Amino acid sequence: RQSAERRKVTIFFSDIAGFSGIGEQLTADTMVRLLNRYFTAATEVVRRNHGIVDKFIGDAVMAFWASPFSEGETHARDACLACLEMRTAFTEIAKEISDITGLRRNLPKFHVRMALATGDTVIGTVGSNTTKSFTVIGDTVNIASRLEGVNKIYGTDLIVNEDCFQLAEREIEAREIDLVTVYGKTEPVRIYELLGKVGELDVSTLQLRDTFATALQNYRQQKWDEAEKGFKACLKIRENDGPSLEFIT
Repeated sequence: RQSAERRKVTIFFSDIAGFSGIGEQLTADTMVRLLNRYFTAATEVVRRNHGIVDKFIGDAVMAFWASPFSEGETHARDACLACLEMRTAFTEIAKEISDITGLRRNLPKFHVRMALATGDTVIGTVGSNTTKSFTVIGDTVNIASRLEGVNKIYGTDLIVNEDCFQLAEREIEAREIDLVTVYGKTEPVRIYELLGKVGELDVSTLQLRDTFATALQNYRQQKWDEAEKGFKACLKIRENDGPSLEFIT
């Protein structure tokens, strides 16, 4: 039976930064052990937060949140909370990289980039007569995948689109980073960096968020000197703040 429908969902993509370089350092067994550790961590967090792991593509994880697994409009919130949890889980893996890989020196840097996009999507069972999967198709999938790559430009690790941010706003803290034109789309996408849960940010992160917001406003009003001063002030709060460095450039 063919069944598919249009629904608003939240889609997740992640991948390991510089994975092909890491792969060159590792034996086949070790590489698979590291991947499995990462996939297991991601899958457990996604499932615990009512999401569905769609597929693994190389070192990428694709997952999505939709009703009835998340009630009503909570799919964006569930996805954001899952990503914050994954960030913690991936930091733990990075700390254990020596044990996982068996390497004692020239340790590879384990760093995962993630993105979420909320939007209308076709959801249903797709495939051939012999192989089928329950999956999501459409524009939002492409946007989520592209935003994961956009992290490289801004030196961030967790980007969400505006629809996702607006639905989850009450439960998460984020900062607007930029408007980006995603390949294949005419309308620019407003993107946010997910910082943490509401009420759980430390003082310096709050300060960074507010200083950056003012600098971004000045930048958009073409007050270049004030904007530059603002972004430089952000770098005093967080030395290697990727978005500030990108705007200064």
